[in-house]
Amino acid sequence: MTTRITDLPIDSEREREIMEARAAVLHRAEEQGVKPFTSLQDFASDSELSADFDADEFLRQVRDDRDRPSTRKAE
Repeated sequence: MTTRITDLPIDSEREREIMEARAAVLHRAEEQGVKPFTSLQDFASDSELSADFDADEFLRQVRDDRDRPSTRKAE
């Protein structure tokens, strides 16, 4: 029986590029006063701000938009 390694080797150059890109995005967000989500806890919102938010209606709108035919021309 043979074992096949399916994980790609670690590409340190690619990892460095990813880390730099993430840092750049976080820096731009900070400059613009945006607090990006960094954990699931960040998705919890202020109950006063979201008291009138209907999650079911939001999901219906997302589904309607997803099912709507695209107006973009195919390339």
